Amino acid sequence: MGILDDADAYVEFLTKNRLSTNQFLLLYLLYTEQMFKINKKLKFKSIGNIYKWSNEGIGWSENEIDDLISKDYVFGIKSRQVNGVVNYSIDQLILTQKFSDLMFINGNFALDEILEIYPDTISVNGSIYFTKNGDLDKIAIDYCKLIKNSIHKHEEMKGILEYAKEKGLCNTHISKFLTKGTIDSIKKMMEESYDTGNDV
Repeated sequence: MGILDDADAYVEFLTKNRLSTNQFLLLYLLYTEQMFKINKKLKFKSIGNIYKWSNEGIGWSENEIDDLISKDYVFGIKSRQVNGVVNYSIDQLILTQKFSDLMFINGNFALDEILEIYPDTISVNGSIYFTKNGDLDKIAIDYCKLIKNSIHKHEEMKGILEYAKEKGLCNTHISKFLTKGTIDSIKKMMEESYDTGNDV
């Protein structure tokens, strides 16, 4: 479950980082929407959500953007518009690293934390098998896809893994363990307080 799917986590994130829902939307869209060049200027797609919210929704006020700049979430340049009105151009807002550091996680760092929890070996019919061999870079990429680069999902995943380890469920190669089917099954066990009988 990502932060946008979990009301408690979402409200906690907004409260902790002193953001309004409208400010969060701007930061999230600046992060996710791609720009392209028109007449040597970078623009967002006119059919994209940033322009849609700016033109058809309530958009973002100068105060909201000033606040984001003061908190180092974005850089902005005010430009003079029609009739002498001065405000921010959405196309000139530059997202800093701060938001992505709060929301998203580096794949190799995330996998390192998972590897610290997961057992190095498993015993199958008296034989010892290594659980972390192979292409760790590929496993890191696959893991990031699984958690959608979300710090929130990564923290949830560590809890699931700790539970699985405690219950003796880490009994395969880590690349096979880190799949949606396996993780969803273990989450269901956790929610139902399922007892495997393998407490350690």
